[in-house]
Amino acid sequence: MPPDVATSPFEEVLRSAVRGEVYSDPATRGLYATDASHYQQQPRVVAVPRDEADVVTALKIAHEHRVPTTARGGGTALSGQSFGPGMVIDCSKFMNQVLEINAEEGWARVQPGVVRDQLNAELKPLGLHFAPDPATSSRATVGGMIGNNSSGTRSMVYGKTIDHTLSCRVALADGTVLECGPMDDEAWQRRAAGGDGVDPREAEVYRGVRDLVNRHQDAITAKFPRVMRRVSGYNLDEFVDGAGYCGPIGPRADAIAPDAHRTWNLSNLIVGSEGTLGVLLEAKLRLTPLPHATAVCVVHFDDDLASLAAVPTINTHNPSAVELLDRSVLREAKVNPATKDMATWIKGDPAAVLLTEFFGDTPEDVATKARTFADAMRNQKVGYAHPLLLEHSQQHDAWETRKLGLGLISNVKGPVKGQAFVEDACVPVEVLPEYIGGLQAKCCELGIGYSMYAHASVGVIHFRPAIDLHRDDHREAMQQIAEYAFTQVQKHGGVFAGEHGDGIVRGGFIPRTFGPELYDAFVRLKTLFDPRHLMNPGKIIDSPSMTDPKLLRYGSQYRVAEVSSQFHYRDQGGFRLAVEQCNGVGACRKLGSGTMCPSYMATRDEKDTTRGRANALRLAMSGQMGGDTADDDSELTVQAMTTALGGDAVHEVLDLCLSCKACKSECPNAVDMAKLKAEATQMRHNQHGIPLGAKLIGRMPDASRFMFGPFAWIGKTLDRLPPYRVLFEKLTGIDRRRPLPAFASLHLHSLLKQRPAQEPAAGAKTVVLFNDTYTNTMEPHLGLAAIDLLEGCGYRVVLANAGCCQRPRLSKGLLKEAKILGQHTLRNLDVYAQQGWPIVCLEPSCASALKDDLPDLIEDEALGRRVAEYVTMIDVFLQAEGVQLRSKYPDVLLHGHCHQKALFGTKAIRQLADAMPNTTCEEVDAGCCGMAGSFGYEHHDLSEQIGEDRLFPAVRDAVAQGKTVVACGISCRHQLHDFLDVEAKHWVETVEPAPESE
Repeated sequence: MPPDVATSPFEEVLRSAVRGEVYSDPATRGLYATDASHYQQQPRVVAVPRDEADVVTALKIAHEHRVPTTARGGGTALSGQSFGPGMVIDCSKFMNQVLEINAEEGWARVQPGVVRDQLNAELKPLGLHFAPDPATSSRATVGGMIGNNSSGTRSMVYGKTIDHTLSCRVALADGTVLECGPMDDEAWQRRAAGGDGVDPREAEVYRGVRDLVNRHQDAITAKFPRVMRRVSGYNLDEFVDGAGYCGPIGPRADAIAPDAHRTWNLSNLIVGSEGTLGVLLEAKLRLTPLPHATAVCVVHFDDDLASLAAVPTINTHNPSAVELLDRSVLREAKVNPATKDMATWIKGDPAAVLLTEFFGDTPEDVATKARTFADAMRNQKVGYAHPLLLEHSQQHDAWETRKLGLGLISNVKGPVKGQAFVEDACVPVEVLPEYIGGLQAKCCELGIGYSMYAHASVGVIHFRPAIDLHRDDHREAMQQIAEYAFTQVQKHGGVFAGEHGDGIVRGGFIPRTFGPELYDAFVRLKTLFDPRHLMNPGKIIDSPSMTDPKLLRYGSQYRVAEVSSQFHYRDQGGFRLAVEQCNGVGACRKLGSGTMCPSYMATRDEKDTTRGRANALRLAMSGQMGGDTADDDSELTVQAMTTALGGDAVHEVLDLCLSCKACKSECPNAVDMAKLKAEATQMRHNQHGIPLGAKLIGRMPDASRFMFGPFAWIGKTLDRLPPYRVLFEKLTGIDRRRPLPAFASLHLHSLLKQRPAQEPAAGAKTVVLFNDTYTNTMEPHLGLAAIDLLEGCGYRVVLANAGCCQRPRLSKGLLKEAKILGQHTLRNLDVYAQQGWPIVCLEPSCASALKDDLPDLIEDEALGRRVAEYVTMIDVFLQAEGVQLRSKYPDVLLHGHCHQKALFGTKAIRQLADAMPNTTCEEVDAGCCGMAGSFGYEHHDLSEQIGEDRLFPAVRDAVAQGKTVVACGISCRHQLHDFLDVEAKHWVETVEPAPESE
């Protein structure tokens, strides 16, 4: 999004001095106003620095103008730490490099924007990793993990981020840069005295920390909670021997024993400070050897409190992790598109399971540990089922389901969602049943549902009361539950922030947690580092109420008008709730895996995530696109909201969405941004008219009847003329460098007439082939190949001849037209559905339109449901039928179309290939190809960049090895042809019925 005109001297100076990007437009500010918490605060400006010099410059300018600053990584904080009222600094786009790795000494030097999983991908060949493993590791930045002192699933082995941070470089609010690393007493004293040429400001900090620790040493020893997972307040206990000690756990167990003298290290104050002391510029991290082998035993329970009561016994077996998932999470996991294929390890309908993991030196060794453990649990009658997950793929599925726990809890229809406000408490494991049982009783008393999951091994259960934050009574209940939970945590000697930090949701409890003396010490420490209190204000010190209506995303000030929509959004309960389904967890910011969001993987811009787009729609829908909430109901008219949803700001945010539908399956909240984009685009058309390019592409199926056959040569000839391409680009937005798809000289029906008729065997099962526009007029040979395949397998094939699936219109936001014409198509298909005939598709985007989009678009819900039940992909149908095939090509590289992976998966193709002799089928680990219908024609360079992320290199390697590339999507095949000159094949071209002898 291009920077807008500066509106103040501060912004003007900042824009001129920072080489990176600076934004102050309402839309971008709105995207940075939230994180994964239920809070919101509009920043004044967003700065995206190129390097640490940019960070220092921006800080100096903000300090001079007294503008607060908040550093932000992936924006995945659950407690409301990563936004603020002044300047937000986003280091994730440019400052994301691994600067140095020293495998021999076991450390790495990184910039703050490095994503944890990306760092570990570089370290894996060396047998090392950065060990803290929060569930958000696919998008959590190291800077954010340091700011929050993250831990994760295996903290009973690896401890917290503080245990893996050796040193760091930090910029203070005034731009002073501190080198924070380990030193002995003598070196610390020299710095405090200003020796060795130390900057006076730096000396002041060292001197002040020393004096503060000495003054409050007794209180630090007495008052700091003695639980390993404390991440509340400032880490003053790191400078006092024995303070907060809770037993030999984690990699520094020997170093932090009560009789050991701790090394002075200022970085220990930076870790967990939530950006309130300074902005991280660089960090030196401890690296840990990867475990040689792992195994998991899933202990199933009929009672959730019984599962918690078993934790102390389970911990005696020295597991590396013990993770709880309750019934609500498990049931959702079985049906959620993101997890249903991974949830086969769930046996029956348990009230809870404990995922119990073990480390070992060899697969045999760890398997023995797991089996011994399972036997012990059975003998002690702990749990009713104890399946072992010994294969890597099995464990991956279980842990991925666990990682998506937050989304699985909140992915329910309606506004009542599991909310994060008491989920971070840490209590001794021995009192877990009592503590959680009390919380359950309190929720029942208030009529509030709940769910829970996470770190049973260390007493951190993510307990989520089901709250509708739009409601006054539910917000009051939230406060009551929080107060009750806090008193119980204090009673049991725990801490209210055991992983996700203080932020806004728990900051107000800090004075009562630590007492007046230590809280005063925290205030003095904050003032020492940040005299003007400009760094991330309202966090740790002077925190507002957790129910402050000015900060709640859905507080009393939040109002929306009921906007009329074309889609019904039946699964979510309407358009408004479909938009609000995004909870900000940020799974769409992952890199190097999956498909969602392909444009973000290329641009690294927040606006190009599903979260960014959902936020933009929510802001427009609620009258906040101008920056602040509307003051009175008169501003929240349907017309005003519809105008905002179809306006330039929303259009710009949605522009680079490829409508790949990956978010429908990869987002744990199943946000379908393709559908929401189409809706907003229709609203824009209503206001501004339909652009010529949208008309040509959206209505292409209508035009195709005139473009094939005798007239096909006209399009081919024109497409070769440069002047025509230039003119066409100006009129339609289709890049002149893109050759347009050619129409065939013969229609599918014409080819069928030339083909000898095939008589099906008596009693043959009838299958309907959906002959889409592409198959009819562009690639009729694929239709013939599909018919040959189906008939060869013994089926009677009927061509649907039902009309277009309306995918082109859907992708261009022509929803009013698609609704009318799509209902006609579904009625034609209903003739077959009512006879129970399977309707198989060749093109994944057509199948997704018929099965997913049109049924929710048309008014006749029953019609859509009937047809959708019978629509499937041809490979899925044949695999389910158990047919035996053989491949025409020995070595195949499979690339799945985005819609195919989102709704149907590629498992059927791979399973069919596994049953074929002398055949290998490798699926490329790549996301979107970058074409996505017309997207690649309109965004040539970005389309190429997306393809180069993973797909193009893999295809080049495969072709060099003589492999055949298979891609079922016409867009994917065109993309590979245009950029790589590779002729990919549709799957139906590559297989044939196996002879009976085989």
